[in-house]
Amino acid sequence: MASSLDRLSYAARQAARVAWYAGHYAAGLRLLKPMPKPDFAIGRTPSRAEMTADMRALFEREWRDIEAGLFPQPRALAPDPGELLRRSLLYFRDLPKVDARRHGELDDELPLGEQGDGLPGYYRQNFHFQSDGWLSEQSAALYDTQVEVLFTGAADVMRRRALKPIADWMAGRNQRALCGLDVGCGTGRLLAFLHGAWPGLRLAGLDLSPPYLAEARRLIGRTARVKLMEGAAERLPFDDGSLDLVVSSFLLHELPPDIRARVLSEMARVLKPDGLAVIVDSMQKGDHPDWDGLLDLFPHYFHEPYYADYVGGSLEAWTSTAGFVTIASERAFLSKVMAFEKDPALRSG
Repeated sequence: MASSLDRLSYAARQAARVAWYAGHYAAGLRLLKPMPKPDFAIGRTPSRAEMTADMRALFEREWRDIEAGLFPQPRALAPDPGELLRRSLLYFRDLPKVDARRHGELDDELPLGEQGDGLPGYYRQNFHFQSDGWLSEQSAALYDTQVEVLFTGAADVMRRRALKPIADWMAGRNQRALCGLDVGCGTGRLLAFLHGAWPGLRLAGLDLSPPYLAEARRLIGRTARVKLMEGAAERLPFDDGSLDLVVSSFLLHELPPDIRARVLSEMARVLKPDGLAVIVDSMQKGDHPDWDGLLDLFPHYFHEPYYADYVGGSLEAWTSTAGFVTIASERAFLSKVMAFEKDPALRSG
């Protein structure tokens, strides 16, 4: 069982993360030029105090699950101090380019359409206005810092809320006999947390970006229990009903509607009849109505070509159409975490 010392260690680590990235956020605001006010109506937005209280409650929720023994305290995934500082410097060096793209002063958008590299057109964009989209080693080195700054140190804890429904489902199962897949694994942070919690699981991570997969391998380390592969989420290279666990984090809002529907159908196709699927992604309109204004503003301040369509829709409805039944749902700060089983009507397939 977790001790008082364990709790203090957890609290200190999370507080240090939040302070580090909140400091980056505050410094970045001083460097960025103000964006023009949106010319469209926006919903209510929360105060900084409201957001801080909600984030603090999320950390407390995670600690209660650790204390209950559902999963171990997460291992630190931060690089060593020297590497952490190097990535911080990379972040601030790239920030002026991000700002120039936001204001239309730098037009180096990746060309749409396949460019002989086999990548789908929707993927070849400077999502978040970050340099090189998902397609370079520098982008892969910057990505986690950029996301943690955006969420002031809460991105990892939002991802880790996937561990709660997985822990409930794992009860009584032999982890060494189970196979799981992270769809659109990116730099591998959710994969690393899964591997740390259940090291006997056989896991695969699939992504379209070789540099991001290389970053995932550096993060996770060499292990035969985690296989990384290059591929598209809408064409999963697995047989029907072959996987016990399928997860994704912060993928669906980056996809055009037709691709998103195909990805969800693929996730349902490869899942075993008694398997579990877990999705972590942005919350949607109505999940927390008093915060809907944040969802209106996000695509205004960041390059998110498919986000408005995502937040205006219903993950519950889309997953039902794909062949899932919702068994758990939780709002986790600015994200939502949903767990699904296969529709009984499809379990014989």
